[in-house]
Amino acid sequence: MIKFNTDRRKLSVPAVVSTLMMAILTSGCSNAEDNTQPISQGFEDAFVGMCFNDANPEDTQIDEGSNAAITHLALESVSCKAPHDNEVYYIHSLPEKSEAKLDTDAFFEEMLDVCEDEFEDYIGKSYKDSFYEMSVLFPTRESWKLGHKQAICYAFHPEADKLSFELKGIDE
Repeated sequence: MIKFNTDRRKLSVPAVVSTLMMAILTSGCSNAEDNTQPISQGFEDAFVGMCFNDANPEDTQIDEGSNAAITHLALESVSCKAPHDNEVYYIHSLPEKSEAKLDTDAFFEEMLDVCEDEFEDYIGKSYKDSFYEMSVLFPTRESWKLGHKQAICYAFHPEADKLSFELKGIDE
């Protein structure tokens, strides 16, 4: 089972579901004994501008003992003109020294800062002034060993409403 870092105190229910979907981008593998399903979009296939939908809650299992362990989930990139929940706006390659601090709150905050800094370049308005929300997904120590060494920043509607347009350059 792959674990992913997220700070539940900072994320709304829609943001948690969005984070769960992004977690699949970083997993890329399944575990038969946990009854997981293979995913249709792997970590290495994530790209800036990729739009995708949230996971179906019935198909998502969260291990409350870890930050967020996810099983039985599929992810497909969808056209940004079709109804969708999230859009990847930045992918940050993590330096090797990041491994030592993956599980810390300070690292989570650092990654949120990176995503906030990149938000305006893609959306067209600073995060603080924007209507849209953002979050980040980054590897845990376990997934780091599997080669997942990127933080993925993504944006979504604050009320978890479906989007049917690209957020790039929206300036809202």
